[in-house]
Amino acid sequence: MNYFFKLKIENWKLKIPAKQAGFTHTPKSLVSGFTLTELIVVITIATIITTALVFQQAKWNDNLAVSTQAYDLALMIRQAQIYSLGVKEDTSSSGDKFNVGYGISIRKVNDADGNSAIDKFIFFADADGDKIYEVGVDHEVGPEIFLKRGVIIDDFCANDSGGVKKCAFDTGESMSAIHISFLRPESTANVIVEGSVKVPPAIILLKSPKGKVYFVKVEKNGQISTGEGEP
Repeated sequence: MNYFFKLKIENWKLKIPAKQAGFTHTPKSLVSGFTLTELIVVITIATIITTALVFQQAKWNDNLAVSTQAYDLALMIRQAQIYSLGVKEDTSSSGDKFNVGYGISIRKVNDADGNSAIDKFIFFADADGDKIYEVGVDHEVGPEIFLKRGVIIDDFCANDSGGVKKCAFDTGESMSAIHISFLRPESTANVIVEGSVKVPPAIILLKSPKGKVYFVKVEKNGQISTGEGEP
């Protein structure tokens, strides 16, 4: 072999780095990672997104709680209407068990501090036909119905003789209870307010723990509607 050619081969071999046993050499150009600044930015973005999702979830749950129970109340009023028109038997009555009206009753209640708080309503059979719920006279259809998840009945309203809406918690109002009932063969709603003379429509306002308001509205013709806010 030519001496110069052999020397070139030997020099070329010397340029090949020797591998260390058990390890592979990785060039610095292929090594990458996070800097401290990049890590802080990523954590900040993740925190903002998580906080926004948690806030929206809480808001959604609050809205769901009050809207669901507003629909439940509307369905109970509709059930009273159906019972009346369908001649539902009042098994607790000693008189005519079929010629009976049905309805719901809501009454202001004072808590231990003297504040009015309404967290329940009564579904009743109007045994004596006076269109109001009377303890010991009329019959509860099942137990008292309590609202859940911190939702309360914030107010109930009806119109005065001049067609102006008045609510139980308005200053100067003496409304203590509202009774909404139906009696066959009519589908019209009977609205009786204790403590004041009022006429339909009846409006019941429900409020969530975070202040979200939904209404249930019962028209004189028996139409029942629900919605967000105050009508």
